[in-house]
Amino acid sequence: MSEMKKIYITGLWLLCIVYGVSAQTYDIIERRNSWNAGENVTGIRMDSISSSYAELYGKNNHGDFHHSYEAEKSWNAGAIAKSITHLKGYSLTGSFSFDHTSGKDMSGSMFIQPGFYPVDILEFTPGGKDLQRYAFMGGIASDIAPNWRLGGKIDFAASNYSKRKDLRHTNYRLDLKVAPSVMYHSGDLAIGFSYIFSKNSESIKAEVIGTTENSYNAFLDKGLMYGAYEAWDGSGIHLSESGINGFPIKELSNGGALQLQWKGFYGDIEYTYSSGSAGERDAIWFKFPTHRIASHLSYHFKQGKKEHFLRLNLQWSHLVNNENVINKETVNGITTTYINGSNRIFERDAFSVHPEYEFISPRTEVRLGTHISTFKRLTTQMYPYVASEKMLCTQTYVSSVFHIGKFDLKAAASFAIGNSTEKNRVVATDTEPGDPPYRLTDYYNLQNEYATAPQATLRLGLRYHFNHGIYAEVQGSYTRGFNLHYIDGSSRWNETIKLGYTF
Repeated sequence: MSEMKKIYITGLWLLCIVYGVSAQTYDIIERRNSWNAGENVTGIRMDSISSSYAELYGKNNHGDFHHSYEAEKSWNAGAIAKSITHLKGYSLTGSFSFDHTSGKDMSGSMFIQPGFYPVDILEFTPGGKDLQRYAFMGGIASDIAPNWRLGGKIDFAASNYSKRKDLRHTNYRLDLKVAPSVMYHSGDLAIGFSYIFSKNSESIKAEVIGTTENSYNAFLDKGLMYGAYEAWDGSGIHLSESGINGFPIKELSNGGALQLQWKGFYGDIEYTYSSGSAGERDAIWFKFPTHRIASHLSYHFKQGKKEHFLRLNLQWSHLVNNENVINKETVNGITTTYINGSNRIFERDAFSVHPEYEFISPRTEVRLGTHISTFKRLTTQMYPYVASEKMLCTQTYVSSVFHIGKFDLKAAASFAIGNSTEKNRVVATDTEPGDPPYRLTDYYNLQNEYATAPQATLRLGLRYHFNHGIYAEVQGSYTRGFNLHYIDGSSRWNETIKLGYTF
């Protein structure tokens, strides 16, 4: 067993012995305090109920209705522990988790989180892939004066991803967020501020083992599936560049957030600016700055033992991607890299709105809401060709939990649908335009159909509470896609088992 695994397993057990007793589940305790939706950890002091749990789980997924980069058959297993603990004068929150996922006959995107960055790399040799993810979160909030609180929170996650069949690749990803915060409170009024720093990075190292007669190709997607298609070690893919270890990409973000609570109303607004780049040292292939704004609004009121929550979450982002024109000169055996300029090749605007209502009573929990997302994408990879896309995606859901003795009966249903329109044009020019940029049309069609096709999901679960806080749970879900033209199948199944301990 690796040292990292030993540390995480030890952390899980340590978290299991912290203080805290609650008759409600951790999820309810976390959601009922609106401050937990934002970045200000001092908001955990606005509640006084402690809650903790530790859980082991296993999942099985199978069916043809899935993303182009997902496996038809996959399984994952892991462990997670979370806690919110209130002590005299200060409060603590934290979590540990580990997850292992394995899939068969996988190809497509080589990234751990496809679509996160404005560029993507695809490979086309089906093979097994393994993904491991370790995550840690810790926060503390303390009363430093009668009306002032100070705190800080750190989120850390590390992932590694590997494929064992040519074209092989190994990925390493890091996600880190740090948010020191302060709060002033007086009576029903509370005002907070948080500074937000975050970093994410990923590196893809590709290789072919031994000698082979096959030539393995890859595709660099620069937006809307336009890009470079060639041998994986070609100069246009950037997977095998002299002096650079794989394909490195990263983002550094800085920002701030303001929070306000007045009685049952809570609202916050966050802004971050990210500076992203792909490449390293002098060979920076892409630069992609991003502006992001997020807001969480909620209202909470009670009627006896019944509680009602109204929430509205908003997100907006604007990203541009600039591709650098790089020139290399070798003098006396020394190669020097120059950036001669850059071209704007991609822009993306994304906006989402998420209203939700939640009802909680001693016997019943109900949540219903909808996600509405709009995307505008523009690619100008090669003059004078311009392609733009507008996409609208919606998902409406309802979920409920019924407490019957020692049993919790869970049921959820959702329906998603979307549409997209694309326009292609050629900018007026006095010269004869050359060939348009290459497009991986098959994968573009698969990607868009999965995002916009009508699909319905039904999920059922049953949890049994043993004595001393121990519980066992089984879940099953089925997703059905409709009006499909490119995806091979219309069904997706999931089965889950859990064993946990609440305290």
